[in-house]
Amino acid sequence: MSRKLLATSSAIIVGLAATSSPTARSDITKNSTLTCKTAVNLVGSSQDGTFWILPHNEPEIGNYDWSTKRTVGSQWHVGRTLAGPDGVVYSLVGSSGDLRRFRWNGASWDVWNGAQFRMVGTGWGRYAQTEHRNKVTVDEKGRLYEINAAGELRVRIWTGDDATGNWTPETSAGGKALGTGWNQYNLIIAAGDGVLYARKPNGDLFRFRYHFGSDRFTQHGLRVGTGWAEAKHILSVGGDILYGTWPGSDGPLLWYRYYEDTNSWASGVGKKVGVRWYGELDVTADSNGCRLTGYPVPSRPAVPQRFDAPTTVRQGPDGKVSWFYVNSSGGLTVATQRYVGDYTFLEYNTFAEYHKFTGQPGAGLRQDGRFEVLANSYDDASFRGKTQQVKNGVWGTALTNQEGWMRSDPVLVRESDDTLSQYAVDDAGALWRRAQVAQNGPYSGWLKVVASGVTTDFTAVRNGTNVDLVARFTDNSVNTARVTNGVVGTWRTVGTDTTDRPAAVAHPNGDLQVFARRGNGVVHTQRESAGTFPGTWTALGSLTTRGSPAAVVRGNGLVELAARGTDNYVYQASQLAPSAGFGAWSVRYFEETATDPTGTVLASGDPIFTWRSPQGLILTSYINPGATFTGATAKR
Repeated sequence: MSRKLLATSSAIIVGLAATSSPTARSDITKNSTLTCKTAVNLVGSSQDGTFWILPHNEPEIGNYDWSTKRTVGSQWHVGRTLAGPDGVVYSLVGSSGDLRRFRWNGASWDVWNGAQFRMVGTGWGRYAQTEHRNKVTVDEKGRLYEINAAGELRVRIWTGDDATGNWTPETSAGGKALGTGWNQYNLIIAAGDGVLYARKPNGDLFRFRYHFGSDRFTQHGLRVGTGWAEAKHILSVGGDILYGTWPGSDGPLLWYRYYEDTNSWASGVGKKVGVRWYGELDVTADSNGCRLTGYPVPSRPAVPQRFDAPTTVRQGPDGKVSWFYVNSSGGLTVATQRYVGDYTFLEYNTFAEYHKFTGQPGAGLRQDGRFEVLANSYDDASFRGKTQQVKNGVWGTALTNQEGWMRSDPVLVRESDDTLSQYAVDDAGALWRRAQVAQNGPYSGWLKVVASGVTTDFTAVRNGTNVDLVARFTDNSVNTARVTNGVVGTWRTVGTDTTDRPAAVAHPNGDLQVFARRGNGVVHTQRESAGTFPGTWTALGSLTTRGSPAAVVRGNGLVELAARGTDNYVYQASQLAPSAGFGAWSVRYFEETATDPTGTVLASGDPIFTWRSPQGLILTSYINPGATFTGATAKR
């Protein structure tokens, strides 16, 4: 159905009273400053299709002060009406699913190519349905958020002007994924730059802040209110100012302002600033009428150049082994066996687009068999990486910037549902996690796992259907926590007086065993039993080592260890029997190392350890099924 847009005016009567406000709490302490336009436009559509604009004066204090209401259109009742910044209005047409973009310039509707709207999307009819009308919103930057049918929070980012702009390429097709599990909410409303409020059916109200620069949720799921179930519309002009329409004899419009710095609502109450609002079909508002500045945002940490970090080694679905590392020029490099089982001839691929990588890459195998790799940057603390175009095939043509603003290297782990998760530590010692929203799909935003105290020395180990996190904290204690279905459990202390990154393995029975280099340079271990660690370390010989040890579990359930000696040779030790101790450390491949060793277990159940020589060569030692050691030097 077509829309006829008008430019007539009428008036509305409003009143002033007070009512109770939702309760609030938070943990953000930095002050911020609110700036509002002299008047902000509340806009909406009535049940008869009338489209109107009503300016509210002094929105920062919520007083009774309105300008004249104007009727500027008709036939807006066939879909969902949604306002954005600076007069932008979207119509989500229920019958066709079209997403139409309008703009009110203060006097009339802009015209493009003879039309008063631009078609900027299809398939949006879901949000004209009663049960989904409140699952779409626009923030002060013009970003369009939705809770899609899969329960994912997705965002589309507008770029350019009204006449020629459009959604950014990376968000145009389905939007950028920010999170999963949002089907628990029946309403979302943007109230600032990346600020979202979400309501559960029971009336609980939660606050989120997403920082697009670092791809993080700096606040996630903080309950800031209760009793919001009966609000038919919740809208915002930005700046953490909310309006709600409520049932009652006069259908009141209530005003609220949330203070992020003091964790409270203005005056502890909501203000009645209007009547006869509850019956409107849609009530929305210019999303940038008010803005906050000075609120806490992440900062990019200084990331050191580390070209001697360990190599990450993985086996592909074709049986070939690949090594991932940052070379001496800062290039992210992949080396792959030319032939299965041949450790001598490798094919090298250094991604040419960027040469400011640092540290150890994170690498993982997607459910469809494609490798994914990413590494940190010493230039801007952003993770960049690539994914293979096809299984066992060539890599993508361009690096993807996955942001993060983390200080640590990324760690990738494959979950029991065959999705990948990434872990990293920021400059404040907080551990963060992000996960694929579905198999082979995009990643959600970074979520904080633990607030502080974690060093960059950590690892993640798959353990059955769970993932065990093992980290060294700033007090040099090693702690572990179990991640189950994305939920991080309680942190447990394994032991103290450790240095560098701990290694860990999960035994077939689920017991976690941790290996750590202690202050005297000797590798020690603890193995849990029935979910409990003994609390005391057991020394594995007397070899003085440097750096981080490596540990893997062979197919027969026995553990193999590797560590870098002070003479820069790699020493190995083998577990003698299940639940038994280890044999003596020995050098099984007399080639010097410039990196700490790392390891993996092949599909055959046999382990390999790998490192790089001072000349940059990939060196690999492995144990064949007969337990006879052999070694190889990679050649170009």
